[in-house]
Amino acid sequence: MVSVKNLTATLDGKKILDDVSCTLEQGRITTFLGKSGAGKTTLLKALANLVPTCSGSITINGQKLNSLSPLHRAQEIGFVFQDFNLFSNLTVLQNCIDPLLVAGKSEQEARAQALQMLEQVGMTASLEQYPSQLSGGQQQRVAIARALCLQPRVLLLDEPTASLDPENTKKLVKILKNLAAQGLTIGVSSQDTNFVKLIFDRIYFVDQGRIVEFCEDLQKLGEKSLIKKFIS
Repeated sequence: MVSVKNLTATLDGKKILDDVSCTLEQGRITTFLGKSGAGKTTLLKALANLVPTCSGSITINGQKLNSLSPLHRAQEIGFVFQDFNLFSNLTVLQNCIDPLLVAGKSEQEARAQALQMLEQVGMTASLEQYPSQLSGGQQQRVAIARALCLQPRVLLLDEPTASLDPENTKKLVKILKNLAAQGLTIGVSSQDTNFVKLIFDRIYFVDQGRIVEFCEDLQKLGEKSLIKKFIS
């Protein structure tokens, strides 16, 4: 579980997040929904300690985020960037083995763990291919596998459908739902309303750096709900 209390973030002298409080629950998919520039990506990066100027508190499974070492943080939180950030000079398998070797795993242990994660996302047929040889959906699945290699309990994905077609979006939804069913805590930033409808579980609506609405049941939303207006 992730707990955020009174989080404020400033970048280049501009307040991007303003007194944000929220939770991400184990076994659930929490979506941060909003228009471009609302602060969703900054919030997600703050949850992974990737935003330098923040105030407030973030706890990950009862531990303060800023008290974790970089390795411990990587073992708690997996992050999938919008552009995937795969190493172009490494194969699919090498991209997943690399963080495990950095974490101190043996070559044999790293390979076994990487193969297991790649199998989970359906990418074992592409082990020796390079990122440039893969489609956007395939690159994303490799990025998810890599993020899972250190067996984090939290997985964060920034705008995961930005470069996906409808078929790959459906594959992503299936993967995320399976991971949530396995007990992973999942956080997603998105402005893709069709994707949000497919993945719907828990939604925070973000606007101008603040969380302005929360929903776990679309049927209970009133006519004035921003969430309802955004995804109807």
